[in-house]
Amino acid sequence: MSGPLEDVKVVDLSTWAAAPAACVILADWGADVIKIEHSTGGDPCRAYKGEGWLPECPLSPGWESDNRNKRSLALDLKKETAQKIAHQLVEKADVFVSNLPESALHRINMDENSLKMINSDLIYGHLTGYGLKGENNKKPGYDFSAFWASSGIMSTIGDPESPPAFQRPAMGDHVTALAFAAGICAALYTREKRGISQKVDISLMNTGIWTTSWQGQAAILSGQDIKQVSRMDMKNPLFNIYKTKDRSWFIFTMVLPDPFWEPLCRALSLEELIDDPHFNSSAQRLANYKQLIELMDKAIAVKDMAEWAEIFNSYKLIWAPVHTIKSALEDPQSKANDFVVEVDHPAVGRLKVVNTPVRFSKTPHQIKNGAPLLGQHNEDILLELGYSQSDINDLILKKSL
Repeated sequence: MSGPLEDVKVVDLSTWAAAPAACVILADWGADVIKIEHSTGGDPCRAYKGEGWLPECPLSPGWESDNRNKRSLALDLKKETAQKIAHQLVEKADVFVSNLPESALHRINMDENSLKMINSDLIYGHLTGYGLKGENNKKPGYDFSAFWASSGIMSTIGDPESPPAFQRPAMGDHVTALAFAAGICAALYTREKRGISQKVDISLMNTGIWTTSWQGQAAILSGQDIKQVSRMDMKNPLFNIYKTKDRSWFIFTMVLPDPFWEPLCRALSLEELIDDPHFNSSAQRLANYKQLIELMDKAIAVKDMAEWAEIFNSYKLIWAPVHTIKSALEDPQSKANDFVVEVDHPAVGRLKVVNTPVRFSKTPHQIKNGAPLLGQHNEDILLELGYSQSDINDLILKKSL
């Protein structure tokens, strides 16, 4: 059965992570996504192995994650013939997506006005670091700088006396990608229902501010800034992280603690605290939270994670282990729900990839192919555009692409 975006055609002229990830979501949902890359080297993400951030890998993790299910067309868009081919693709497309600077898009005639003259029904999606206006509108935007640092999120992570904590690669990019894909789908719906085609604009900084909007709203309402918080300052100890005997971490998330107070005490063999006047109400636990955290720390430190897991589940507490990335992928829950799937890869055969998160009951999405080799689909795409094999050979001979 076809995916929900079957028959939607997308031209993807983007690099690195956020915009390519939005397009990979559309591709997983059934859209035919053609990624235009520079004929020399392609998307720089192809070569990025995450030096210092990621273990050594035989392939680029970012490239494989954000470009599977796409077709690669290698073009040097500074060349007139290459621009003509790109325009032919746009003429038949529903969506165009880019994160290149507007000035660069103008130079290669791939800006909104140029493409709207070719296809007035086109949905034009553009991603920036900081938005279209203001003094930083032309500033390069990356996940770490535009999403994490500029949005304020980075200032809230870590202990109060520590420097702001580094985030991990492409997390903000992927949050932005989800919003970008949703915006593109909303624009497609509007075009279908009301005959209006339009530009979809998104920025990393705005998405970061939206992601942390509970804290932003608190800052607006209180007039105070948001501080880093130590685990020893969590005023509801039933919503905190703890370390077990085997040095594993887990989190309790009993946000409304009263119904869980007695079962928690029994689970931790702290029955004497159930009716203790220092702890037997939310108000008293709040007044004595540091002491309670210390008592819980001592109780939890006597058993390994596997022992606690069985106990916590038997008392129906709300908790979760703090997985590593690898252990999360290997969790039986991940396997049961196809959070990781296998695809055919053009270079290595079968390859496991992380699945996109949305599921459709009647039009299930499908990941058919791994990320393409540079220019892997040049011939197929040109044939679809009406070029003959002789034409294609001539273009290659004259280095027109």
